[in-house]
Amino acid sequence: MKKAILFVTLSIVIASCTQSKEDMIARKWKAVTVDNKEQDAAFVAEEQFLDTFGKNNTDATNMAMYGFSNVDSARESLKAQLKDYRTMQQHAVENTIFDFDKKGTAVMNFSGQIDTVKWKLTKEGKLELAEEGKAGNGSKITMDVLELTTTAMKLKFTDNNGTSTVTFKPADK
Repeated sequence: MKKAILFVTLSIVIASCTQSKEDMIARKWKAVTVDNKEQDAAFVAEEQFLDTFGKNNTDATNMAMYGFSNVDSARESLKAQLKDYRTMQQHAVENTIFDFDKKGTAVMNFSGQIDTVKWKLTKEGKLELAEEGKAGNGSKITMDVLELTTTAMKLKFTDNNGTSTVTFKPADK
């Protein structure tokens, strides 16, 4: 009976201990979604343009504007290219893995393109990734940690394509 009480008490104490953010991030994470409102708006605008591309022009006007008159074929080709780009982007998301170790090194795999960086959480709670360059000249990226639990990580960063939010889940071992 005493062993059972000790076991239950010990289990409660262990369960009540919270993991540090560093301990929560130190694992392998798989990207599941990317949200980039600017890029999404650009896709919508491109799709809207392609839906009407050359439809209201005469063959002569299309020839003068675009250098060809068969805009239906061009429209379908451009729509296919846009669809392929979106498919490639989704493939890249689904094949992005961040593997953080407890020593401050992260291996980042972007669809087979692998990079190793140093990572740390700043005093402000941001995730900082730094490449080690000669004489400290490596690049550095800082991301807002919007969510960090044992089951999800959400990072927000800004680059040339605007602001993106990437949601990760723990990767299968």
